[in-house]
Amino acid sequence: MSMSYRLSPLDRSALVGEVGPVNMTVGSLIFVEHGPGVTFDAICQRIRERIHLVPRCRQRLDEGRTGVRNAVWADDPDFDVEYHIHTSALPAPGGHAELMRYVGNEMSRKIDRSRPLWELHLIAGLEDGRLAILMKMHHAMVDGASALGIGLAILDESPEPATIAPPQDVFVEEAKPGYTLRMARNFAIKPMKAATQFVSSSTRPFLEPLSTAQDMVEAAEVLRELMRERPPAVHTPFNNRISANRTYDCMQAPLQLLKDIAESTGRTLNDVLLAVVAGMLAKYLHEAGVDPATLSREPSTLVPVNIRKPGEVGGNRISVVIAELPVKETDPLKRVQIAGKRMDELKEAAGVMAGALFVVVGGIAPPLLAPALTTMLSVGIDFPSHNLVVSNVPGPKHPLYLNGAKVLEIYPIVPLNPADQGLNVGAFSYAGTVYFGFSADKRLTPGVTVIKDAFDAALRELADAAGVRSEPAIEEASSDTLTKPVRRFGRH
Repeated sequence: MSMSYRLSPLDRSALVGEVGPVNMTVGSLIFVEHGPGVTFDAICQRIRERIHLVPRCRQRLDEGRTGVRNAVWADDPDFDVEYHIHTSALPAPGGHAELMRYVGNEMSRKIDRSRPLWELHLIAGLEDGRLAILMKMHHAMVDGASALGIGLAILDESPEPATIAPPQDVFVEEAKPGYTLRMARNFAIKPMKAATQFVSSSTRPFLEPLSTAQDMVEAAEVLRELMRERPPAVHTPFNNRISANRTYDCMQAPLQLLKDIAESTGRTLNDVLLAVVAGMLAKYLHEAGVDPATLSREPSTLVPVNIRKPGEVGGNRISVVIAELPVKETDPLKRVQIAGKRMDELKEAAGVMAGALFVVVGGIAPPLLAPALTTMLSVGIDFPSHNLVVSNVPGPKHPLYLNGAKVLEIYPIVPLNPADQGLNVGAFSYAGTVYFGFSADKRLTPGVTVIKDAFDAALRELADAAGVRSEPAIEEASSDTLTKPVRRFGRH
């Protein structure tokens, strides 16, 4: 029995927004141990056994004769998992540069809309003996709980695979509660019941649950009106018209290092991250020949925030704000305080409730928050509202496994959107380490490696200023030390 489902406003906006150089593909770069469970055939079999947990992963777009605005999700009668799994081997020497080139090239390619909108790339040939997996999913299919996607469907919380109930005769729109939803608690925002709605320029209680598509459209319209009241974002070297090509780089740092900095400064982990990004941008602007002190305004970022009040328990209270980053401040410790105070003020602003409403009715998980919001807000605004996205997502605290092979590292890949945004920063914490991913336009000058190095330097400077040890005495990982995949801070 074939089933079809209407696209949500968020689905449609992600598809309509993918025009010209904009590619709405969300990605993750994952490193795993080698083993018999991570071959092409083994992974195909695992997905066949569990894809019923995420029905959207075997549905394709049916645009009919009227195009994407009236498209539906329909079961793909020709679905074959083998067409979605790709195998590649890096050219010698199979180092960091070769892998980053591969990721950049693949993230430049849009996903084929005639099939279900996801791909999984198995990448061999790494010089350190590990296996890399590049997961690509179109943003249109990964709003809400489905953001977990095929990745969660094939991962386990222990080396022994979980027992999964067999599929039903008919695929249903929503997965039944069980393994996938239990894993979701570690990864994604659980949609909360909204009891407030933003009205005009102030917040006013409105005691009705909000869950309809119209609610999302109205929330986006409120946010658009608020953004029209903001002055345009300042022009920077990374806010020119982007090309169709992408570059990518990544690094890691111990989670405890950032926690120590946060404790030392009396601020939150998110404040520390924003301060590091501000330091990164200051260094990058100097490299690009721009003195940050001469900017008319400081660059701004779209960022998720926690708006839970002291003593409030239960559920998640997430919104979004646009925050200016203190790139003109040269003292790294003062950057943390300035960034933190600005975030405190923004959390009390009227627009935060509209942002929370958008998150609630969209059911949007944090990694997808920025591209989703940017797409829906871009309609009707003829100037840039922010310069880049900083996405900070807490992940599971304990290791995950793929067919018995340990998942070593997980790096986020945040798409560039809109067409004049040439740089995004993603952060994802997993098993005691924070993994940073830097997505950039291929034409960006200086390039993405300079951005990564500037972030590394800014984090080291902040750690030193805070009196926190920034380079733990840990040996470089190699093929014979994969059971302890912690590398020297900031380097592959």
